[in-house]
Amino acid sequence: MKQFIGILLFVVAISGLSSCYNTSVHKPDKLISKDEFVKMMVDIYLIQGMNAGKSATIKSTEVLKKISQTDLYYSVLKKYSVADTVFIRSLLYYASFPKEFEKMHLQIMNILNESESQFKPKNKLISKPPQ
Repeated sequence: MKQFIGILLFVVAISGLSSCYNTSVHKPDKLISKDEFVKMMVDIYLIQGMNAGKSATIKSTEVLKKISQTDLYYSVLKKYSVADTVFIRSLLYYASFPKEFEKMHLQIMNILNESESQFKPKNKLISKPPQ
């Protein structure tokens, strides 16, 4: 499970570094659309957050112990009916254009922030000091 994240980060780092020198990135035959890619990345970030906070409750820990992080990533791929090679090639392609990739990342973070705000309490209870 950590290997998948390590490989993914390594691939992104290498493609990011090589994009500075090599601007002739070939568009993959089966490229995931930007909108769908953003949705997939939102789901992947949610999985990472869920996995990071899996010690929150005893019940969730027992369930999540049985599920590996790789299984969770593949569940996102299955949800969108995308092969892992198509996802990796799309990730490499989009990461080779850092300015566009940064815009996509900001879009991902905005979606996550909007989702988070839906679950936060809107009004905090303010206790009055005793008189």
